[in-house]
Amino acid sequence: MLSRLGLGTVQFGQEYGVSNRNGHPVEREIASVLTRATGAGIGYIDTAPAYGDAEALLGRHLPSGHGLRIVTKTPPIADATIEARHGRLVLDSVAASLERLRAASVYGLLVHHAGDLAKPGWQHVVEALAEVRGRGWVGRIGASIYNSDQLALVEARFPPQLVQLPLNVLDRRLVASGVLARLKAKGTEIHARSVFLQGLLLMKPNELPDFFLPIRENLAALQRVWSEQHRSAIAGCLAFAIQQPDIDAVIVGVNSRAELDEIVEAAKQSDSIQDCGEAPAVDTVYLDPARWPPFSH
Repeated sequence: MLSRLGLGTVQFGQEYGVSNRNGHPVEREIASVLTRATGAGIGYIDTAPAYGDAEALLGRHLPSGHGLRIVTKTPPIADATIEARHGRLVLDSVAASLERLRAASVYGLLVHHAGDLAKPGWQHVVEALAEVRGRGWVGRIGASIYNSDQLALVEARFPPQLVQLPLNVLDRRLVASGVLARLKAKGTEIHARSVFLQGLLLMKPNELPDFFLPIRENLAALQRVWSEQHRSAIAGCLAFAIQQPDIDAVIVGVNSRAELDEIVEAAKQSDSIQDCGEAPAVDTVYLDPARWPPFSH
């Protein structure tokens, strides 16, 4: 069970999450988190060059012989047109990631911004992906997507071997649409992120920022179901994701060793949770953190 968990690292290098009031953890806390993750049998690490110094922290503090499958990402491309130099930028970025991670290769490389594949000259990115895989720097290539439209764009450009996508008890769009089952039938590995929706799903309904008032009762209803089972919100959210048969890995982020301990214990309970709660459809603005206003803590 724990081998299907992955540790997200955006919190290591940035202040991240609507429920995060403490900023990113200090380095000794990150080292403790990584030691615990390795010892618990967690299977994956998700990182990216865009996550501040997260890759360098991993390189410094991952225990020797850790066995974790590391997935990193391509750099963002700000230009409207992609040229050959951007393909070289991808190659250089992966080489730099490996150096920071102190690794000869990584398990996966994802296109961080799928929209880059809609730009003129997108072929240079795809050629670079093939090149880094051909050099043995990465095992699987794929993309991080937010919705089925982005997935369709990726699949029109190259066959992804690994896809990372959002999934949680409020956001079941890709389950209901059959996308997960279709990807799995093609042999694509699927990693789910946003299972806590940046911590939103773990907050008490009366503590939600005013922006989320229209979905306050949705969250309260889910938490009542979990409370009746004497389960935490963490356990309920994890159980929903882990119980999806087409999901290979569930990526979670933490700000402390204590948070990881709680997630590890909750994951062990996931099979015993029979009812993860129903989730009426909500406006997609509440499911996409990129569309949220900035929040002050």
